[in-house]
Amino acid sequence: MGYFPTGVTIVTSWQEEKPAGATINAICSVSLEPPMLLICLGSANTLLEPIKRSGVFGVNILDENSGDVALRFAKPPEDTRFDAYPFRFVDGGAPQLETSPVFVDCVLESVHAAGDHFVLIGRGVRTDRPAAVPPLLYHKSRFSKLPSAT
Repeated sequence: MGYFPTGVTIVTSWQEEKPAGATINAICSVSLEPPMLLICLGSANTLLEPIKRSGVFGVNILDENSGDVALRFAKPPEDTRFDAYPFRFVDGGAPQLETSPVFVDCVLESVHAAGDHFVLIGRGVRTDRPAAVPPLLYHKSRFSKLPSAT
């Protein structure tokens, strides 16, 4: 599947009172009405339990210059991660990275076991799209950008 290019996101939730997040590229739209999407998390992913407990997750879609953010959140969790990348949230919602050009706040609808992963389906309850910028892509184990339109 490394030959299939994907977008790169930071999925966020709450670990008790603290923000939690991980780099995720297994995400897709499920439904337009109601708005729903899915994410896939490995069974050992430390974000799985916080999402299940809190019942919310946020999808921060990264722009083409956010490779450093993706790498930071791809590593094992650490308490200082959100110090370098500040966040905001709407009451009851998931943490939104301030640098994220597109954000979808989701309420967890269902969780399905699938091999060594879990498929989580969320209903989008709020979207923030302040900027139209090219996305960060992941292809063949590397970050890449969309080619320039000429």
